[in-house]
Amino acid sequence: MIAKIVPIKSLRKSNFTALVNYLTDTKGTSERVGRITATNCFTDELTASLLEIQNTQAMNTRARSDKTFHLILSFPENERLSDTDLNAIEARFCDALGFSEHQRISVVHEDTDNQHIHIAINKIHPRKLTIHNPYYDYKIVAKVCEQIEHEYGLIQVNHETRIDKTERIIQDIEFNAGIESLLGWIQRECIDDIRQADTWKDLHQALKNHGLKIKERGNGLVFVAGNGIAVKASSVDRSLSKPNLIKRLGAFVPAIDTSQINIQSAQASKSKANHYQPRPLQNKVDTYKLYERYQQQQTNAASWRKDQWLKLREHRNRLIERAKHEARSKRSVIKHVQVGPLGKKALYAAVSLQFKTTLDEIKRDYREAYTQLKTDSRKMAWLDWLTIEARNGNNEALLVLRTRSKRGNGTGAALGDYIAGYKYNNIQYRNNNIESVTKDGTVFYRVGTTAVRDDGKRLFVCKQNVDNSLADVLQIAIDKYGNHLSVNGSDDFRKSVAQAAAQNRIRVTFDDPELERRRSQLMKYALFQKRSKTSTYRRSL
Repeated sequence: MIAKIVPIKSLRKSNFTALVNYLTDTKGTSERVGRITATNCFTDELTASLLEIQNTQAMNTRARSDKTFHLILSFPENERLSDTDLNAIEARFCDALGFSEHQRISVVHEDTDNQHIHIAINKIHPRKLTIHNPYYDYKIVAKVCEQIEHEYGLIQVNHETRIDKTERIIQDIEFNAGIESLLGWIQRECIDDIRQADTWKDLHQALKNHGLKIKERGNGLVFVAGNGIAVKASSVDRSLSKPNLIKRLGAFVPAIDTSQINIQSAQASKSKANHYQPRPLQNKVDTYKLYERYQQQQTNAASWRKDQWLKLREHRNRLIERAKHEARSKRSVIKHVQVGPLGKKALYAAVSLQFKTTLDEIKRDYREAYTQLKTDSRKMAWLDWLTIEARNGNNEALLVLRTRSKRGNGTGAALGDYIAGYKYNNIQYRNNNIESVTKDGTVFYRVGTTAVRDDGKRLFVCKQNVDNSLADVLQIAIDKYGNHLSVNGSDDFRKSVAQAAAQNRIRVTFDDPELERRRSQLMKYALFQKRSKTSTYRRSL
């Protein structure tokens, strides 16, 4: 498991109510928000608990730091813990951090591949009204994580802080964006050539061979690619910081920039294939056509956004000119009105006030329209575009998302109630009633009253209202995996699946002998009940 303390760097952002409102927002999906629990409050009702915590924080007027502690506990994708275990783990963390008596609200999120729980804690003690800031909280959290992993038999994760900050940055950028970063590309492709340079001339030549330049920016140096993307030299490697390079190569000498060299460099850049270009990180699936389509759509969207912005600006300018013309016309009429100086002054003031009011309205409408335009046509990231395509039924985009996932080969045990089969490469999914698609290719949709989480290998079933729609879920599993299925999870769920298969006479078998024997018995009992009713009806006739 992973425990993350979310820092609140600004006192203005330390708003407990705003944090809980964000955590409890369903965002249009039924599976995003799971269990909501209020602890150490006089009531379990959410609104009343928020008011109580807000009043408690307001009674401490001396604290200058943030009064809210935000902790996230995340579990690997195959680990789904019960509410009882989550409550116990939450209490362990709060006790270790010194918040056992403090008010808190916890929210479980189920809309991602990793089950995770957000814990919003009030740092102000409800009786003492003093603020508590844990000392070395990240060490406490790491220690508790190791203990809980051992006690609950969870997947063990390295909780030690990594020394190589560059590696962490590269992994975060590339995993979240799905695009190869300039920082990672330099690390993989040209770091050795850069380190072997003995003079600034050799360094400039090595960089030019890879389509890069090194420039001064502020007090340091940056590597700049041909497309204008730049990265700090010290971020690539500490030995490439400006002080270290000056110590090794002497005073900084910029590259000679002449027209002839630029022409040669342009020719070289065309002939070289090892220059940096943002491309999807994908090894198993060819994403060339998809990425080309994505780039074309983004280019078209940018062009359309620019055209619409120009139309908005022209419309605003026309309205302003019309308002100015009307104001001038009114002033010319006032000149010929037979009134005294005070009367004309009042008329001019009224015209001026009306013009300013109209001008403010025009500018306000323009700002609102421009903001809406940017929202409707904002630049879309590669992974976000893939999720939208997958939601619209593009199986190729769904396959790309699933192959970039860090999931195993499906042989490991997974926790939770789910139905699986043996056709793990089947990427077909139910494309109606879809609620969301994650960046790892997990599809959330509804089957009757039951929410299903389809990760391509398993159909996880929500615990609520299971019995009413299990027959439909079984039919979907048969379409995906065939008539021989594997049912895993709690005993109640397995029994419900067997009963649904028997009652609805679904042609299916289970790999578990005990469950298959139960299904056969229920099927025979259902047939016996039907025959008994039929014979009773005939005798009554």
